[in-house]
Amino acid sequence: MTISKPLILICATPIYGHVMPIRAIGKELVARGYDVTFVTGSIYKKRIESIGAKLIALEGIADIAEETLKDERESIPAGPAQFAFDMENYFVNPIPAQHFALQRALKILGEQHPGQRIVMLNESSYMGSIPCLLGAPGIRPTASIAIGIIPIFLRSKDTASFGPGMLPDDSFKGRARNAAMNKAMEENILVKPDQRFKEILAELGVKDSAPFFMDSPYVTGDCFLQMCIPSMEYSRSDQPPTLHFAGGLPKGLRDPLVVFPNWWSDITQDKTKKVVAVSQGTLKLNYTELIIPTMHALKDHSDVIVVVALGRRGATLPKGTVVPENARVVDFIPFDDLLPYCAAFITNGGYGSFQHGISNGVPMVFAGATEDKPEVAARAEWAGVAINLRTGRPTAEQVQGAVDEIFNNSKYKARSLELEEESKRYVAMDILESTIQDVAVTKP
Repeated sequence: MTISKPLILICATPIYGHVMPIRAIGKELVARGYDVTFVTGSIYKKRIESIGAKLIALEGIADIAEETLKDERESIPAGPAQFAFDMENYFVNPIPAQHFALQRALKILGEQHPGQRIVMLNESSYMGSIPCLLGAPGIRPTASIAIGIIPIFLRSKDTASFGPGMLPDDSFKGRARNAAMNKAMEENILVKPDQRFKEILAELGVKDSAPFFMDSPYVTGDCFLQMCIPSMEYSRSDQPPTLHFAGGLPKGLRDPLVVFPNWWSDITQDKTKKVVAVSQGTLKLNYTELIIPTMHALKDHSDVIVVVALGRRGATLPKGTVVPENARVVDFIPFDDLLPYCAAFITNGGYGSFQHGISNGVPMVFAGATEDKPEVAARAEWAGVAINLRTGRPTAEQVQGAVDEIFNNSKYKARSLELEEESKRYVAMDILESTIQDVAVTKP
């Protein structure tokens, strides 16, 4: 059975690392003939409209930006306190404003396209989609698909609680540990954001009991598509039947490099040198934490070129920073242009970096301590493609030791190539489009 293409409504948390993967999905859906509307931050208006989609901007406390986060979180130490702060302030408290923006978008689409089916694609940490899915008064989409572009944080008897980056353990002893950690997370560390979550749902008219807030994106919609290959994520024997893997986004969907650095031939033509890339992502940009230690660690390696990606256009290293002779610095560079030439990739642990490393078959070194970075690093270690330094501030000696291990132990490259091949077997956009058609047909 074939039906006309439904309208697509994409909701995304207005943080660069959340918006850009979803934007890539929207770009391809537009190319495939879908009418696509985004609900996300106002600062992404040009980026959204440039792919042929429309934007209905978030307002009020939901319309956050990276600089806002940086300023507000500076005084809170990394770890459980910052994790709980983030969950309450950036994921739970914006729910009403996100919900109202979603309702506004559904109303506009309904008026512009009477009777047309609407499939909502909600990025998994955009929790403003949860109220209407749990029965809050208002307009509901025809169907909903949650899109996972961060590690799965659904609780399981086989995994430790999300946050500290502990490896999974499904043994009898391990499951006892997991149960104790999950209980402590729900009843102590995250009790305040969970209570606020349930208060907000009640205020918005949800009458039924609600799941634990971190589980809710996985159990409230028609389908949850995790945008990675299975080998990148922990196995869960108790995962819901709605959870599926779509594979990572193919390289062709990401914006390519247009203007190449003047040193580009150094890494593309000189086969006598190993290229090591290092990045701290786009949010945590204190270059003394990882980038400067990496340059210092590898400055005497005459057979290595270190490519430093500063993560944001116009960014510069702190004044007075000594750049070694074997380092090349660039403000921003797409990883899919850079990583095919790299022998190793040093990252502070963003999920997008992890995906880029996998899709390019590059062994990695992880050094992250904030947000979901310990969890990403643990998954990379578990998958066998990376060394996890378990710190966000490694010493030069730690970085050098990790890079030497990557170079000298062939198991990391071999495993990276295995996962690169696995990723080629998943055509993520075909899987997503098939899922869109399935839920649009099956829902009345």
